[in-house]
Amino acid sequence: MGERLLIVSPSAHSLGELANAMVMAAQLPDRPITVMTSAGYADYARGAGLSVRELPRGRRAAEVVGRAVAEPDLAAVILADHHLTALERVHFTVADLIGPAPLICVDSLCLGPEGRRLELAISQHSISPQMRHWFPLEVHTETLPGEATLLRPVPVAGGAPGGLAFDLYGTTLRPRHGREQTRESLGIAADRTVIVTAMSNWAVRAMTKPHEASPTRDRDKYLRLRTRWLVELAVRLDRRITLVSLGATGDPGTIRPAEGAGRVELVNLPGLAMEEFTDLVAAADLYLCDNLTSGAMARAALLGTPVVALTNEAGVWDGSDFVQGWRAEMERVFPHFDFRYLVNPFGWVRELDPLRTDNPYLDAVVRAPAYSLEQQVRICTEALDSAERPARDALVERVGTLPKVPAALERALDPRGPSTADPHHCGQQGRQHVEHR
Repeated sequence: MGERLLIVSPSAHSLGELANAMVMAAQLPDRPITVMTSAGYADYARGAGLSVRELPRGRRAAEVVGRAVAEPDLAAVILADHHLTALERVHFTVADLIGPAPLICVDSLCLGPEGRRLELAISQHSISPQMRHWFPLEVHTETLPGEATLLRPVPVAGGAPGGLAFDLYGTTLRPRHGREQTRESLGIAADRTVIVTAMSNWAVRAMTKPHEASPTRDRDKYLRLRTRWLVELAVRLDRRITLVSLGATGDPGTIRPAEGAGRVELVNLPGLAMEEFTDLVAAADLYLCDNLTSGAMARAALLGTPVVALTNEAGVWDGSDFVQGWRAEMERVFPHFDFRYLVNPFGWVRELDPLRTDNPYLDAVVRAPAYSLEQQVRICTEALDSAERPARDALVERVGTLPKVPAALERALDPRGPSTADPHHCGQQGRQHVEHR
């Protein structure tokens, strides 16, 4: 068996899985590593100094992957993450990754080795053929082969049985620059309150025309309404606020006053490299996002930045004129937009039960109703004014009990070690470790 690792991270729409794989790779300096990823994210991985091969889209993907996993110098093939073969049209299956080298599947969502049915809430009330094509009513994750090992990166992953939880970051998570230097580089005054707002690329695509990646009129309408809500929130927080938007359209890097908002200014920063993103969130006063499972939000939490997840579990709405008017406009742009969700746009409330099991970090993440300005103002004010960091504290305590990346990989590769596919072993071992601290 060789020494090289082949990391297959196939998503063309979600960056989090690739980002986690890159963090893992950075902690394995003695191993040659090749990353196979989509053309859209290839340069992101190259920017971290990794050897990258681009995955073709379409039927050639299975052939290309099959040849890659048969190369004789491989120590292991790592799929990051295994749910992506169902959630996206990657045009290969887990079976195509079976070769002479062991298969390791990253299981960030704790879905486990058995096939799972995942409903996509965004499509439940849609009659659009385009929406149903790109976002079907439901997808079914593949049942993993018995020889596959499951690795679960913490932060985000919980302690559900069936996989090996490990400390993703170890001692690597540090900003390059101080808070003042980062703000100065962005042209943000030192006395301003910086709120970073992030929206998943999946949500941006789904809330507009899902077959188009470029800006469209519908996309602009949706993003304008979303920005209007965030500006209203910032106005009601009653302080000098800079809203830094990630993943939206507009003029990158420009600072402009929000229309009619007085002390609120907007900065748009799409396409940040990983180190730049780390600098930014470490220099922020608050991080808001629409995805409870966001690895980026967890990174912000570990860096000590207060985090708030905007979710729609109970359908809470305010009765104010602004909220009701905004709701009517959004309904015209995107009918039935107010589906229940923990992960926008997929929904995934019941589906995340395994991830939320024995997960002190997710228990500690502060949530605010996505469509209640009153509660968002209260919750964000508390987060901004408090010195407490419950999400960070939960993570720090948890990762202290877990193996680091090199040790987790060695355990996954050791055929004499305990099988992480055992539905009881890993969860029990993790609990025993905590009890004997």
